Amino acid sequence: MLVRCNDAVQEMASAQSLEAFESAWIEYLHRLERFWNKSLSHFGKSPKWAGWSGRYQTERRKDQLLAYLTNARGADEHTVAPITERSAGGVGINAAEGNSLYIERMEVRNGEIFIQSPQAIKVTFFPDRVRLLPVTNRGRTYPVPVSHLGQSLDPNDVVQVARVGLGYYENFLATAEGFLCQPR
Repeated sequence: MLVRCNDAVQEMASAQSLEAFESAWIEYLHRLERFWNKSLSHFGKSPKWAGWSGRYQTERRKDQLLAYLTNARGADEHTVAPITERSAGGVGINAAEGNSLYIERMEVRNGEIFIQSPQAIKVTFFPDRVRLLPVTNRGRTYPVPVSHLGQSLDPNDVVQVARVGLGYYENFLATAEGFLCQPR
């Protein structure tokens, strides 16, 4: 099941359109929660589960990232509110060194920028992107996560957010199998 989550992350990373990216993000959220529910069903049969699982249940409720992922899926499934937003790209033109910029002439032709300046110029292109939005699920609002288990997280890098979430659940699965599936 986590393989499908990983596939969705790879689809996000290689998406050729914002629509494809958003679709992969939604698929990721749904697959992640489905994995969790199947894990509860499978591992919950173990007599060790009740005492062992408390830490993970608490982290899913209290950790910014985990709570967001769970509730973003819930908001997508049960509300009509958007959980992502498209942000238009742009172009940044700055002096390569120092803090002043002088441009003698600038022209944009057929999508290309021509700049004439006596100094070095730094041109940065910002692509269109998908941004996460705060989500409201069951009357409670969950902000876009900026941390996970005490580590900072860049909420603008949605692929990295997904990878960190996936890593948590991969670790959970390995730990659960190691502890709960050992013969007595």
